[in-house]
Amino acid sequence: MIYSMTGFGRQRFEVNGTILTAEIKTLNHKTLDIHCRLPESFSALEIPLRGLVKKYVSRGRADVRISLEQGNMGIIELNQPVYDSYLKILSAISPAGSASIDPVALLTLPNILISINPDPEEDSFWPPLERALQQLKEDRMREGALLWQDILEKVSSIKDLVTELEALAIRQQQEVGDKFRQRLAQLGDIDDSRILTEIALLVDKSDINEELVRLQAHLAEFTKCGSRQEPVGRRLEFLGQEMLRETNTIGAKSAIYDVSKIAVDIKSQLEKIREQVQNIE
Repeated sequence: MIYSMTGFGRQRFEVNGTILTAEIKTLNHKTLDIHCRLPESFSALEIPLRGLVKKYVSRGRADVRISLEQGNMGIIELNQPVYDSYLKILSAISPAGSASIDPVALLTLPNILISINPDPEEDSFWPPLERALQQLKEDRMREGALLWQDILEKVSSIKDLVTELEALAIRQQQEVGDKFRQRLAQLGDIDDSRILTEIALLVDKSDINEELVRLQAHLAEFTKCGSRQEPVGRRLEFLGQEMLRETNTIGAKSAIYDVSKIAVDIKSQLEKIREQVQNIE
């Protein structure tokens, strides 16, 4: 199954009477890179949240943002011990004692108030996150199918070009031998055994059949990756590099224009495939 590395999932849900919104966005990245932004009340859940994301995403940058939409996640109370300490100090330095205290000014004193945040109800927290991740997975799968279809079209065109090269491989070897014989004929009498040896060497150097066999094997393996269950992005990248290597060798061995032209056409298609593969998980 082919998955794109880009996708989006969103869920709106309620925890402890508070409405929250979870948004999960993934982008291209060489490795798995998870970034979480949670309200302070949920900070303790970041580590298990990362573990949950890893079940759905194995490669790419994942931005997880959970924001408070409305509601109250905590209660503000008077810090009684600190308040008593302030009163004691004021009574010691002011003859009027606590009667002269400005309540508004008192609230600005450090640590005079404390926030009591209830622990989030995990039972109502995780199911919406699972739904958002499932939505993300479906989005990545849908885009991955479109990417794979485009890639397969390019692979098909490469296979057609390889078929043309198979026919040209024989023609190239014949033309190499003929051209060498023509040049030798202009030089006069030369030992026939030496001529045959030189022709054999030139024909062997221009032989692209081994490269074509390996290129076809890589194309077949590349196509099979579409039915694998695990992420295949890295494998596709490697196979693309190997196909480019074989194509470069074919171009280097080219002795006729048609072989060079087709090698360039194959490289052009491989470059387009490489750009698409960079989006695959």
